[in-house]
Amino acid sequence: MTATDSGASALPDRVAALLPTSLARRLAVLADPGFRRLLAARSVSKFGDGLYSVAAMWLVYDLTGSTAYTGLAGVLTRAPGVLKILVGPLVDRASLDRVLTYSEVVQGLVVLAVPLAAALGHLDVVVVLAVMPLLALANLFAGPAQTAALPRLVDEDRLVRANSVASVVSKTVDTTSNTVAGALVALAGGVAVYVVDAVTFAVAALAFASLSVPTRPAEGEFAAGNYLADLRAGVALLAGSVAGRMLVASTFANFLTGVALAVLPAFAASFGGASTYGLLLAGMTAGTVVGSVAASGVDGLPMGRVTVVGFVASAALWTGAVVVPGVLATVALFAASRVPHGVYNVSAMATVQTGVPDDLLGRVSATVGSASSLVLPAGMLVGGLAGERLGSRTVMLLGGVGTVLAAAYWLALPSLRRFGPPTAVTPGEFGGQRP
Repeated sequence: MTATDSGASALPDRVAALLPTSLARRLAVLADPGFRRLLAARSVSKFGDGLYSVAAMWLVYDLTGSTAYTGLAGVLTRAPGVLKILVGPLVDRASLDRVLTYSEVVQGLVVLAVPLAAALGHLDVVVVLAVMPLLALANLFAGPAQTAALPRLVDEDRLVRANSVASVVSKTVDTTSNTVAGALVALAGGVAVYVVDAVTFAVAALAFASLSVPTRPAEGEFAAGNYLADLRAGVALLAGSVAGRMLVASTFANFLTGVALAVLPAFAASFGGASTYGLLLAGMTAGTVVGSVAASGVDGLPMGRVTVVGFVASAALWTGAVVVPGVLATVALFAASRVPHGVYNVSAMATVQTGVPDDLLGRVSATVGSASSLVLPAGMLVGGLAGERLGSRTVMLLGGVGTVLAAAYWLALPSLRRFGPPTAVTPGEFGGQRP
C-alpha cells in the first residue's frame, strides 16, 4: 500500500449500480481522495496549458505574419523540455506538493508578462517569444513531480487504472481547451487569453496546495555535492533495467509520431483539405483516449505479448489509412492505429511507477520526459525533410513500417518479449536489476 489517503475502496453503491461492472471496477480508483485532488489539479493546469498553446502561436503569427516566427515559437516551446533530466534529482528530494504548487505560481507570474507589456504599450513578438522558454523552464518540474506523486497516492494494484483515467481526462481536457481557446481568441484576442491562463495557474496552485503527498525519508536531505551522483543513479537504473529498454521503444514511437505530424497537413491536402487535417488530428487524440481506457482492461495480460500484437496491428491499420481510399476510412483507420499506443503508454507508465524505487522515480521520469522532448521535434524535422524529397504518402507509409520495427524490437529482446502483466510488477524491483 502506498496510498495513505485512499478512502473507500470502491465507488459509492448508488453510482456503481448505474455503471457496467467492468467500468465500475476501472473507475473505483476515483474513490481515493488523494487521486481525485491530484486529477482535479492536473486537469485545471492542463486546461491552462491548452489555452496558452493556442493563444501563443496565434499571437506570434498575428504580430509578425510570418510562419518562420511560428516555427521558431515551436522550437522555443519544446526545446527546454530536454532539460527535464536535470530536475529529476531535485524532485526526488523535494516536497512534491510544494513543487507542484510553486511550479503553477511561477508559471502564472511569467504568463502575466504578456498582458502587462500590452497594457504598457510595449507588446511585440520579442516579449511573446521570450516568455515561451521561461514558461517551459518553469514547467519542467511539474511533469516529473506529478508522475512521482501518483504512486504515493494510489495503491500499487490500481496504478494502471489510475494512469488510464488520468490519460483519458488529460486528452479530453486538452481537446476541450483548444476549442475554448480558439473561441476566446476570436472573441477577445490573444492577450485576453493570457489573462485567463494566469487565472487557471492560480486555481491549479490552490488545488495542488490542498494536496497532501506522503513524504519519503530522502526528502530534505539534498546536498549540492550529491547532485551528479543522484543524476547518474537515475540514468544508471534505466541503462541497467527493463525500464530502459521500454524507454527505447517509447522514444522510437514518439519519433514516428513526430514524423507523422510533420507531413500530416500535406497528406491531408492530397485528398481532402483543412477539414481533413482537423479530422486526422482529432482521430489521433480519440484513438489514444480509447487505448488509454482499454489499458485497464488488459492489465492482467502479459505486457510483452500485448505490446507486440498491438504494434503489429497499429502498423497494419496505419498502412491501411494511407492506401485505402476515402476520407472517412482514412480517418477511422488512422485513429484505430493509435489505440495500441494509448494502451502501451498507460501500461508502460504504470510499470515504471511501480518498478522504479520511490526515491528514484522523479529523476527517472524526468529522464523519460527529456528523451520524449528531444525525439518528437527530431521526428518532425526528419519527417519534414523526407516529405520534401519522397512525398507525404511515402513518408506516412514508412511510419507504418517503423511501427513494425518497434514490435520487432520487443520481440527480439527476451526481457521484453516475456514481460508479464503490469499489475504483477513488484514495487521497486527495477532498483535491483543490473545490465
